Amino acid sequence: MYSRLHILLFLLYLKNAALDVFHETTAFPGCCYEKEVGTERYVLVSEEDTTTAHNDCDSNCVYEKKTAPLSRYCFKAGNDPFHCRAEQEPIRSILPIIEGNESFVQEIIFQKETGVLVLKVPPHKDYTESVYVFEEKSGTSLVKTGDVCQLADLPTHFNVSASAERFESQATMNQGNNESEKVTSFVLKTRDSRLGSRRRAELVADVQDLCNNVPLVKTKDLLVNETEFEKFKKGEVIFVERKSSRRCLMHKSCSTWGPAACGYGWDNPAGGGLSFHEVSAGSICVTCNMNFTAGPLNQGCNRTLCNCTEITDKNSLVDCSIKSQVNSTIEIERWNDTTTRQQQQQEPILITQSMVYNRNYERRSITISSPAHKDIGALDVVMHAHEDGWWHNGIYGGGLQNNQMMKLGTSCFISTLKTNVFPVDIAYGIQIIKKGNDVTRADDEVDAHAVLRDLGPLTAAEDTGLHEDIRSRCLGSNLKRNIETPITKIQSNDLKNGKIIFMDSVPSRSSCQLQ
Repeated sequence: MYSRLHILLFLLYLKNAALDVFHETTAFPGCCYEKEVGTERYVLVSEEDTTTAHNDCDSNCVYEKKTAPLSRYCFKAGNDPFHCRAEQEPIRSILPIIEGNESFVQEIIFQKETGVLVLKVPPHKDYTESVYVFEEKSGTSLVKTGDVCQLADLPTHFNVSASAERFESQATMNQGNNESEKVTSFVLKTRDSRLGSRRRAELVADVQDLCNNVPLVKTKDLLVNETEFEKFKKGEVIFVERKSSRRCLMHKSCSTWGPAACGYGWDNPAGGGLSFHEVSAGSICVTCNMNFTAGPLNQGCNRTLCNCTEITDKNSLVDCSIKSQVNSTIEIERWNDTTTRQQQQQEPILITQSMVYNRNYERRSITISSPAHKDIGALDVVMHAHEDGWWHNGIYGGGLQNNQMMKLGTSCFISTLKTNVFPVDIAYGIQIIKKGNDVTRADDEVDAHAVLRDLGPLTAAEDTGLHEDIRSRCLGSNLKRNIETPITKIQSNDLKNGKIIFMDSVPSRSSCQLQ
């Protein structure tokens, strides 16, 4: 930890931001443009008098923390490690681009000292704002669009320095790109893994700063032609990859974007297709084998993959995309707000959380189990689909109720799965998180709190209709219908401390509120 001193009595405002003082090991003569102190990075914004607020800084160099826009810091000697990432300001240029009847300006930033090239593309047509980061030494190719960062391997033919020089040359000559000079590549990104905090810390510093507090997904880039790209944008299914061995052909096909993936929501490479309605809120890609010759699966085929001809409905498609079991290792800190400093220095606890996909019943199920740890009890969650493969009640003619169970202690709480919860996406997400991380930590998680409100016992008919996995896990337990209600973290802590919390108020005819 570095020492941080907030100037509370004597505030110095620079560009409407309060100045904080940080301590570094030694002072640089002059101003380093970008420096790293501890695990944080700072960029120079001005040189101003920092002595008037009694900050006692070693120079007039004023910085902004890269993950905190408009913040202002100056530095003095201290005990934290630091280094200057770049002495000089990067080369900045702009490049006008014309696409059809629309023109926009692309910003190019190249830092020669670090070899990092950043391209900022504003919103245009039906595309959102995008930021690209390229770095040759680490093989980094990243795009941030919306609230997601997608990391891929830099193509071997892409020379970052040469590309930066070409951009700079075009900008210097005020020469934009028009349609006749432009070469367009169409790329689809398929999810491969999702990176947690430990893996993020290994990435280029510019990627860490840009993708702070947003999901970072490792992708595989697949080149397609313009026709295929436009079909995919319209929600049609395309074949994105084909590989072959001596006797076998492997096809990858991706479903259209759910949950309304009706009609041929997934095209079977072997012919035909099937609806993927109300199975996933996103797109699921499946690779399957096709024989060059008729008959059983040949020796040359990848036997970990399904045979394309065996994928005939929603259930068999999910069977080929979700593993039977995934065990995830999670790091839990031993300390909390009341532990001592000695306890905080102990090694963290490692727990194993399991996800099991059960394809042995017509009603497919997904079970997530977390062991007891610290002051939290063990938890089992079971969710199951209709026998026809869909997951939400009221979508089709058949009924689907009481298809979610949470077991806490000796009580099983039964409810109907919410329409915005897709267990297939949860299971698929667990797979790609596991692939990207040996261990995940608390800062990789989203903290949410809720209470389960008892709605009374199940009827005999409801009890009889429960899924086999729910019945087996709840033998000898109390079965209760419930509704889940979100609460705040403060309310959750109050409940743990034996206090009473008030839920949503209900108006009455009188001047009173019912709570």
